[in-house]
Amino acid sequence: MADENTHTRPPRMLRRMVLPLLAAAGCALAGGEWVVSRQQARIVRRDDALLDGEPHDMTLSWAFAQASILYNIALRQDFLLQYHLNVQLRPGVMSGRDAIADLQAGRSMAAVAPVLSWLQAYQANPDLPVRLVMGLQAGTFRLLVRKRLRIAKIEDLAGRRIAVLNADMADRLFFSVILRRKGLNPDTAPNWVILPPDQIDDAVMAGTVDAVALHDPLAWQLMGNPALELVELVNSINGLYARRTNLALGVSINLLEQTPAAAVALVLALYNAARWLPGHMAEAATLLDGRIAGMPQESVLQMMRHEVLGISPVGNELKVQIARYVDELKLLGQFPDSLDSAGYARHISADILHHGLTAAP
Repeated sequence: MADENTHTRPPRMLRRMVLPLLAAAGCALAGGEWVVSRQQARIVRRDDALLDGEPHDMTLSWAFAQASILYNIALRQDFLLQYHLNVQLRPGVMSGRDAIADLQAGRSMAAVAPVLSWLQAYQANPDLPVRLVMGLQAGTFRLLVRKRLRIAKIEDLAGRRIAVLNADMADRLFFSVILRRKGLNPDTAPNWVILPPDQIDDAVMAGTVDAVALHDPLAWQLMGNPALELVELVNSINGLYARRTNLALGVSINLLEQTPAAAVALVLALYNAARWLPGHMAEAATLLDGRIAGMPQESVLQMMRHEVLGISPVGNELKVQIARYVDELKLLGQFPDSLDSAGYARHISADILHHGLTAAP
């Protein structure tokens, strides 16, 4: 069992690496072994088209992967085993930024982090030797407010104290975009209060914070605690963001150059795990039983029923979603308005599944 603990080379280089694998396997346009639906981005395939059939060891950085629904499905439903992957999790990864730092330093071959965190990393280091290859799950960001304050709209948060776990976490970035869209300055309108997770309950009870910006499972647990009297003001579960990925898988350019089949195997394993999830929620909940502190199997299942599952964009769909995030970070002044968002998304991502594949009518 596995341990449970932008402008550099464009994707054209990656196409040159993967296409020989396609040709050698007799895939490409002849034979119709791969079919891609434009409507659903759903892959119907023979997995040997892009794979070498060899076992691969993979070091993966993913914050709290042990409590991740998708990781547990991939591991415990044998999706990783099916693709001959022995995945070792890097210990001590507490955030997406930690995961990205691991990959950048060569301590891992792949990393999972919020797209917003990836974009900040690329902005800080345009030569980041990583390409984003798939989205993993929709966001579960929730902005919870104290019921007795009768806060009815985002604009009412001006001057309020909002608790977050870290100033740089995607939770704050996401809601900063929402605040900006409503005409507020997210740096000054609310007061962001940094608190560790074990102090949030007390802060809410004492009234030293007015709202909490978090994501599941902690956000779901807080919302379900009647003593806290928290209500949901806005989330990423409904509306514009419901079908957009939050997390993205990034792989090192070295891996793509030296062992592209291993990268393809990891994408396929996680992709199929994500597609399996929506139709097997009860079974998935059993895999998480006891793995999330304070959440038995039934609580996990109830949480999943209030989330958008099975979001795993690849290829052009992923690039479109990344470009939308770039546009939103422009609102926060983190990217210049003149930047070509679509072109930037192409530079930092790689389509390692679809190049040369036939599309369904």
